[in-house]
Amino acid sequence: MGWDYALVHFYYNIPPAVLLTACYSPLCTKIDVYKILFLTIIAVVSTTPWDSYLIRRRIWTYPSDAIIGPTLFNIPAEEIFFFIIQTYNTSLLYLLASKPTFHPIYLRGEKLLHDGRRVRIWRWLGAVSLLGAISSGVAMIAGNGRGLYMGLIIVWAGPFIFMLWMLAYQLLINLPASNTLFPILAPTLYLWIVDTIALRRGTWVIQSGTKLGWHLWDGLDVEEAFFFLVTNTLIVFGLVAFDNALAILNTFPYHFPTVAPLPTPVQLVNALLVSPARYQEERILGLQEALKRLRKKSRSFYLASGCFEGRLRIDLILLYSFCRVADDLVDDASSGAEARHWIVKLTDYLDICYAESAEKLISRDAFVRSSFPAKAQSALLSLPTAYLSPTPLYDLVRGFETDLDFSTPGQFPITDEATLKIYGSRVAGTVAELCLELVFYHHNGENTEKQRREIVQAGGRMGIALQYVNIARDIAVDAKNDRVYIPTSWLESEGLQPEDVLKSSSSSEVETLRQRLLDRAMDIYENAKGAIEKTAIVVGAGAGGVATAARLAKAGFEVTVFEKNNFTGGRCSLLHHEGYRFDQGPSLLLLPGLFQETFHDLDTSLEAEGVRLMKCEPNYNIWFSDGQSFELSTDISRMKTSIEKWEGKAGFERYLSFLAESHRHYEISVAQVLKRNFTSLLSMLRFNFLRHLLSLHPFESIYSRASKYFWTERLRRVFTFGSMYMGMSPFDAPGTYSLLQYTELAEGIWYPKGGFHSVVDALVRIGERMGVNYRLSTPISSVKLDAKGRRAVGVVLESGEEILADVVIINADLVYAYSNLLPQTSCSRSLQKRSTSCSSISFYWAMDRKIAELTTHNIFLAEHYRESFDDIFKQQLIPKEPSFYLNVPSRVDPTAAPEGKDSIVVLVPVGHLLDENQGIGRKGLDVHSKQDWNAMVSKARQTVFATVEARTGARDLQGALVKEIVNTPQSWKDVFNLDKGAILGLSHSFFNVLCFRPKTKHPSIEGLHFVGASAHPGTGVPIVLAGAKLTADQVLEGFGMKKPWDGGTTGQKG
Repeated sequence: MGWDYALVHFYYNIPPAVLLTACYSPLCTKIDVYKILFLTIIAVVSTTPWDSYLIRRRIWTYPSDAIIGPTLFNIPAEEIFFFIIQTYNTSLLYLLASKPTFHPIYLRGEKLLHDGRRVRIWRWLGAVSLLGAISSGVAMIAGNGRGLYMGLIIVWAGPFIFMLWMLAYQLLINLPASNTLFPILAPTLYLWIVDTIALRRGTWVIQSGTKLGWHLWDGLDVEEAFFFLVTNTLIVFGLVAFDNALAILNTFPYHFPTVAPLPTPVQLVNALLVSPARYQEERILGLQEALKRLRKKSRSFYLASGCFEGRLRIDLILLYSFCRVADDLVDDASSGAEARHWIVKLTDYLDICYAESAEKLISRDAFVRSSFPAKAQSALLSLPTAYLSPTPLYDLVRGFETDLDFSTPGQFPITDEATLKIYGSRVAGTVAELCLELVFYHHNGENTEKQRREIVQAGGRMGIALQYVNIARDIAVDAKNDRVYIPTSWLESEGLQPEDVLKSSSSSEVETLRQRLLDRAMDIYENAKGAIEKTAIVVGAGAGGVATAARLAKAGFEVTVFEKNNFTGGRCSLLHHEGYRFDQGPSLLLLPGLFQETFHDLDTSLEAEGVRLMKCEPNYNIWFSDGQSFELSTDISRMKTSIEKWEGKAGFERYLSFLAESHRHYEISVAQVLKRNFTSLLSMLRFNFLRHLLSLHPFESIYSRASKYFWTERLRRVFTFGSMYMGMSPFDAPGTYSLLQYTELAEGIWYPKGGFHSVVDALVRIGERMGVNYRLSTPISSVKLDAKGRRAVGVVLESGEEILADVVIINADLVYAYSNLLPQTSCSRSLQKRSTSCSSISFYWAMDRKIAELTTHNIFLAEHYRESFDDIFKQQLIPKEPSFYLNVPSRVDPTAAPEGKDSIVVLVPVGHLLDENQGIGRKGLDVHSKQDWNAMVSKARQTVFATVEARTGARDLQGALVKEIVNTPQSWKDVFNLDKGAILGLSHSFFNVLCFRPKTKHPSIEGLHFVGASAHPGTGVPIVLAGAKLTADQVLEGFGMKKPWDGGTTGQKG
């Protein structure tokens, strides 16, 4: 076993393949892939028996220490790979060289063949030469001596080359040398060099008695050189034959009314067998003349046409040819009268083409031949009026009349913008409409008739915008021809007359009007773009969904958001009761910079949208089981006093060190994690990330890190309870998440006036201004995939209605979406087994009086701190003695409750529900045991009342309660589709974050993205907003669009 042959591929064959793939991938089409696969299969199938024979006869051999070992019919795997890689590389080189080539013009009918005797002579000279070569090969084999190897090559390859020559001789002879000789000789020379290296290394060996003993150069046997020349010739000849067949199929609709996008081998062979006597020679001549016009008048359009294929490219060239001929007839006329004569003739031509008479084609041909000069006839006869609308063509001719009006001295027909727009529509908008009509005719797709009509009309408007740009560009050129296309009403507004522009086309006033033209062009473009912009569907109107929707709308997408509930915000929503207001989910705002960044990226601010943030001071009041409390504050002096009370003067220094570490965690995480996408394991190998990885302490828990700085159990708890915001135990949460303590202590805790939903509501309003359409109370049943299941093409509503889009973004719970909205896969099943965050029993209490003992944010910590977390996260139970969070929004925002009263929100963390497939009898909250919820809620309520009253001194809380609303793990699951009722999504353990967390893009379904708590970068509203930016960036990158928040142009609708 050895690696020599494999290394030849690794060093010499694979790198060119990678380079050629990179060069050609932007131009690659399905038919190109089909060609390469077709040729590769033929190469492997035809070469294998011959190569196997050579090896069995030991004409050439491979030392055992040069190959890995596996063989197919005695052929080493490396040799099989060579058949594939050589075909692939040579094919790509041919495709690159021939991409602009318009193959139909190289076809020759019987008359053209007779006129061009060179083709006939070369055809038969080639045939005779090949037959002679095959005969000499047979003789060499019969001699069974030194020429055996050469003879075997000739006899094997000769018949294939002969067959291809006889079938595709027209293109092989007529195509430019750059299309045929270059892709043969370039890879041949390269393989000669590689083969010389391999032979000298002994990677393979030719038996000396079977070769002629001649060398092309030292180390390269002539047989080897000839082999590579012949095989590359076979590949190129095969590709030329393929293109010859396609040219015949596409050029002659009379013989082949319909052509499949990927023609079968039978269709290709049938095309090659069509006799040249049956070719429509006038059509070939028409295409040749059309291409000459294209090359002469618009080289850029000629090159651009290479991006289209088949009959669409043919018709686009014929359309341009007609437009060019019509324009030249009018422009080249010797007088105005002659020009008007041609306009009348062109109108008569269109009348005949669109007449209802069955004899119109006969009369059209006769009319064209008798009325137009010979050089114009082919363009008129070839125009595909059968599937072009008449209106744009008539308008195009009318546009010539406007140009003629300039021939009258002192007359300037463009009087105002209305006439300018009409002119632009006639001379440019019409062409855009006609081009799009051809696209839809040849590639119908899934667009409805209404969508096609809107897109064609939008194309016309974009043509007008382009004409505005052309006019702005050519002011000086037009002035030399005594023409001014700037509306005279615009000129008057600047104190100018058309004659002033003729005298000086570069004055400051003219420059002002030039900019006005460009500005109007952009306005028309923006207004037109709505019909052809990309469409996006967002499933779920949570914080991540509404932020992503607004970002995509700003980038130019037409966005529709579907939400199952009758409110936006998801868990970030409000509950109301007779003047009381409760935040159903988040009740404090952290990381304000991420909120400000989101609004800034959308060209606004929190303040401008009426979102008023109120600072909560102190941050928290933390209550312990012994009645003691601790205030967390951004006030450094208050913190110094509080910490020194429990840990002495050195304790404050250690606190500052803890703050420094958590600050590092914060800065690194924001820069290297929250603002980066981790699409694979390799994406974690960035130097800037790796050099900071250990300093993030991801393999130590928050509690263990805090224990290094705080020596009392009391303060260790004070600075670690925040892991509850990630739905994790402080004994399991990575130390990185001390960043939450940093942002609270350094930036403060904030509350949006009117409730947290005011932030989401502002994002909804921003999105609606940009055109986002919100459809509430509209649940979806599934994501609609294409026939192959490889691309998301829209959604299916529960009503059965199907809505199509270019991209779908899921903001619903990610595990729920994989399990319920998409086909079941191993990926969806593995997600259900991942560790998740906790759930909660949340109480929303309307109190008939103020509870003065409570501040805005209160934390009640269990005496048995670790055990309470173990009950939640290891046993998935309700703790015997829970730690819980109590929020009084009316303390900071009086609008949250009637005057003199309080609104209270209590969040009691509990385990999540068991998966229904886990069965009854396991530890945890059983999803089937709904009859237990009343008892569990009652126990939690009494525990909260008793704990608050015992630690704060508050009295008769239950007596003050006038209304209670409750959320349980089951209701979280039912209302918000949260998997297992886990309120914060998937867990944030190390192997559930970064590249290990579910990606923002589906791994195998194109056009499907995710945003939300369980997708990267993680849970929490500010983190989800950062994720919305990553998801939107990824969507735009997929469409090759600029990111308007990074300085790119915006696609915002007016």
